Amino acid sequence: MERDQTLTEEVEKYCQKIGIDIVGFADLSLFDRYSEENRPQAHLEDSKTVIIIGFYLYDILLDAWSHKKGEGVWGYQFADAIIEQLCHKVRRFLLKKGFNSVVIPYNPGLFLKEAAALAGIGPIGKNNLLITEKFGSQVRLRALATTAPLIFGEPITESEFCKDCNICIESCPAKAFSDGKFIKEKCYEYLETHRRKLSDYTIIECNVCIESCPIGKKRDD
Repeated sequence: MERDQTLTEEVEKYCQKIGIDIVGFADLSLFDRYSEENRPQAHLEDSKTVIIIGFYLYDILLDAWSHKKGEGVWGYQFADAIIEQLCHKVRRFLLKKGFNSVVIPYNPGLFLKEAAALAGIGPIGKNNLLITEKFGSQVRLRALATTAPLIFGEPITESEFCKDCNICIESCPAKAFSDGKFIKEKCYEYLETHRRKLSDYTIIECNVCIESCPIGKKRDD
């Protein structure tokens, strides 16, 4: 299939114009390693490209969650509400160009940080998060499946940022890396009991692994 360099550049420029901080494009065949529900074709059967976009969490409060009293679940996430709207703008932009797109939901959806690495945006670091050169791990991601034949990024499989660094591992209050790898259960157990309450309706979860990462800290805004 012939890929469209001009269209790819147009999408990149449009993303920059509307305030998207990161954008990358991934090859669908790379998602064959995942279960069918976690592949882009589950959301758009004739898709040709996965678009990953990222929003910089310039204020960690953007990562807060809110809910209504008595409902028992945390449902509204501020940064995600912003990036979802940005996804829909990209979808409408491509529709005007004659291509269908679908904003992929979280669940079931793609493994977003892995998808970003496959798109060449950055590696997965020791903190088990995507690391970008400009923003470190302070990004929130979403994805679209599209019929547009865009140019793929080069997948990144190793992190050059983490070779001689263990700051995130040593900083983790949950000790979720004590066995040399990320232990999801330890992280989640800590999150359940250490939410920071900002108001009766809003909390923020532990972000030490994000905030402690030195990558992206020394940059000009």
